[in-house]
Amino acid sequence: MALNDQETDAPQRQRWTVVIVSIVSFMVGLDVLVLMTALPTIREELGADAAGIGWTINAYEIGFAALILTGAALGDRYGRRLLFVIGVAAFTVGSAWCALSSSIEMLVVARAFQGLGGGVAVGLSLALISSVTPPAKRGAAFGVWGAVTGTAVAVGPIVGGAIVHGLTWQWIFWLNVPVGVILLGLSLVKITESTGNRLPIDVVGLILSSIGLVTLAQALLRGSDAGWTAPSILLGLIGGVVALALFVLWEHRNPAPMMPLAIFRNLSFTGGCGASFIMGVALYGQTFIFAQYLQVALEQDALGVGIRLLPWVSTAPLVAPLAGQLADRIGERPLVITGFVLFAAAFFLMAPLARSDASYATLVIPLIIAGIGGPITFVSMSSAVMRAVEPARLGIASGVSIAVRQVGAVFGVAVAVAVFTSSGGGFAAPQQFVDGYGPAATVLAVIALLGVVPALVIRPLTARDAPTRAAKADSV
Repeated sequence: MALNDQETDAPQRQRWTVVIVSIVSFMVGLDVLVLMTALPTIREELGADAAGIGWTINAYEIGFAALILTGAALGDRYGRRLLFVIGVAAFTVGSAWCALSSSIEMLVVARAFQGLGGGVAVGLSLALISSVTPPAKRGAAFGVWGAVTGTAVAVGPIVGGAIVHGLTWQWIFWLNVPVGVILLGLSLVKITESTGNRLPIDVVGLILSSIGLVTLAQALLRGSDAGWTAPSILLGLIGGVVALALFVLWEHRNPAPMMPLAIFRNLSFTGGCGASFIMGVALYGQTFIFAQYLQVALEQDALGVGIRLLPWVSTAPLVAPLAGQLADRIGERPLVITGFVLFAAAFFLMAPLARSDASYATLVIPLIIAGIGGPITFVSMSSAVMRAVEPARLGIASGVSIAVRQVGAVFGVAVAVAVFTSSGGGFAAPQQFVDGYGPAATVLAVIALLGVVPALVIRPLTARDAPTRAAKADSV
């Protein structure tokens, strides 16, 4: 009888897990974009300069990257639900801290703390879904997760604009608090605890991975303002790469590593992570530069930018679930390839169309194409990674996938800015911005097309018994 009750309860647990994890990912993703519409108001009320305002965004991104791998590894060791709850709690406390901030310095520190919590929670999102979803149905589950997560991009600027217009900027953060508390309670009741191998804590690995990700992320985020040849930026780039290289070397030598390098022998895992990095570069780079094109060249306010992004980002709730279901039926490789080709094609078309005197109507078709290609790739590459590993490694697999995507996102913004400025782009006049936008969009489209390369190594679904293969790889 107890067994039957467990079997009946399993689908409900699975549905609740997908819903809770998706909402948390949505909330964390929303806070990247929702603040941008409030930056002018915050600058005025807190008396901040441009650098301080920029750090309200950068601190969140750096905090987000800092503990993704650490939280994922500790989740495998002590409990994925436990670390997820800690992450949600930290994000919620950080949100209240942000709302109570009375100076720009306090807000920056609070944003970093908020990002730390968000990184831990989101870093375990794929693992929690995978732990309660059979491998044959994970694509569909990731489709729901991708659909909900993707809408954060769509509604972020709109929500931020509406809050600032009708309330005060503090409510951007206060709204997270009751939602966070409710999600904490639901997580403890509805999400089943799961763990991986209870290995000793890899302290050196945790420290090296965190230092490497933080150092590299902050250098990439600051490079365009400080100058790529500035000593602090060069030191950050070199130091970040060295720390991550030492992390890999340590994991190779450590008998109980937090990230066993053997999992990269699974081609689906490696290909999915490579695709995740390139999609991070292409998606976030294009979003960053195109949103500014709408604002500078087409002279739209923040709310107008959000509305005009809808043809691109509002397709995720429709496309992502279909992509997930297809991944379960035909495998991830053809979908990842298709998604990258569509996304690249959209911005190859966009680059010559985006002129200073362009009619917005001429841009809608490329935006829709991008809105189809992005979710297809986003969902199917996540499915490829998580279907490729054994249950004991779900946490670290989730963390690695999201960490490389986050580094890719920061790198994408850096690439967009570097190409934009080197091509004569500027903000003095609409045409000057367009001079830099076209080359930046084209370079990022080329990078997106290169995503086909890691996608080609993802194994066909019919030729893959992922958990078994991953288990064999781990034992080598």
